Amino acid sequence: MNKLNKLLILLVICLAVSGCEKITDTVMIPTDIPDTQPLTVMTYNVYVGSSAEPLLGVENLLQAPTEVAIMYNNVMASNFPERAVAIAKSIKEYNPHIIGLQEISLIRKQSPGDFLPDNPSLAEEVVLDYLKLLMDALKAEGLNYQVAAQVENIDVEMPMFSDTGLDDVRLTDYDVILTRNDVGISRQTNENFENTLKIELLGLEIKRGYAAVDATVADTTYRVVNTHLEAYTEENRVQQARELIEILSDESLPIILLGDFNTRATDGTAYQLLLDADYIDLWQMDTSGNGNTCCQDDDILNDISDLTVRIDQIFVRNLTLPSSVMTYTVGDKQTDKLLSGLWPSDHAGVVAQISFE
Repeated sequence: MNKLNKLLILLVICLAVSGCEKITDTVMIPTDIPDTQPLTVMTYNVYVGSSAEPLLGVENLLQAPTEVAIMYNNVMASNFPERAVAIAKSIKEYNPHIIGLQEISLIRKQSPGDFLPDNPSLAEEVVLDYLKLLMDALKAEGLNYQVAAQVENIDVEMPMFSDTGLDDVRLTDYDVILTRNDVGISRQTNENFENTLKIELLGLEIKRGYAAVDATVADTTYRVVNTHLEAYTEENRVQQARELIEILSDESLPIILLGDFNTRATDGTAYQLLLDADYIDLWQMDTSGNGNTCCQDDDILNDISDLTVRIDQIFVRNLTLPSSVMTYTVGDKQTDKLLSGLWPSDHAGVVAQISFE
């Protein structure tokens, strides 16, 4: 028996028993199976579950605990655990390489609260962890995604009236990039914009920012950036767009810029700034439908879809596009509604598939 045959027999024996850990640890399973799927990216604002406008618009501090309680109850009624399952199914349908998510929220509570007079301790009891819920839902669908990058935006705690008195509730908001497990990642970045919306009466500073990562798909590396620009004032939104354009101005890699930009295509000021900076809106490629992504009713229980504007977008720069780019919206069809009557989000998600030759 020659040495090669002896080695093969030894390998087979060791694979059959548990005691040959050193040898089995070195057995390599091929991972270079070519990915023939078009480069597929998605953006989805998953919706915290309530509008914040009534709270941000209070004219008297004594109104705040009532408005916070209303917002909290709206968030609970929006049932993100159920909605996460529907969002995961939309993701499974297209199996994107890269996903940008907005309004990924962490809701925490403290009862009884100690916000007044000086809030000596922050709320830490987790009520809802949107990222964990969605990652669990993706896993249940047989999908394997990793958190490639994330940015923490606003982290605010306020008092609210409850059945037992005065509780504290805390909202931490994130923008997150997920990548499929076969996508290489490096150079993770997260930054908040210098320009922020300040609500003086409530002592709030609403931070926004961006998460970025280098993502390698089929031997090509892209700079992927996910953001959620200011929703409540155009002045802040435009200044944040200018910041982002400047930050990315020297980037040499192909850029995939996605998110909820809160600027209307095609006449929004921030939208036009991006076009002027040589960003290409992929929805203008091989597309059917109007691409409207916003917004369902605040309680997301409207019978018929109310989406009337396109503010969730996918842009590219430094990228020579092929002739075939297909874009789709998800979560906006009657068949996407949950049995409870809820929509998956108040936004539609957007998917782009880029087929390179």
